[in-house]
Amino acid sequence: MTRDIESVVVEAIRKVAKLVDRETVLTRDTALIEEQLLDSIELLQLVMELETAYGIEIPLEELAPENFADIGAIARLVCRHLGGRAPER
Repeated sequence: MTRDIESVVVEAIRKVAKLVDRETVLTRDTALIEEQLLDSIELLQLVMELETAYGIEIPLEELAPENFADIGAIARLVCRHLGGRAPER
């Protein structure tokens, strides 16, 4: 399930991040914040994309750098909020 979520996360990042295009290589370990691929506005847009895609709500207190450090961390965050249920996508 995490791999499927990672694919959705990658597509959402490509949609909101100005510095990421189709040629940008993104792996589950790409340091999104450290490499400045996402700014604060794009991060909020990413959260909204994921909330809409999965019908979840990510509380403000979870908008911590460690939850958005890389694609794997974001996928784990989404997975926690899905509470073990299968993604709707």
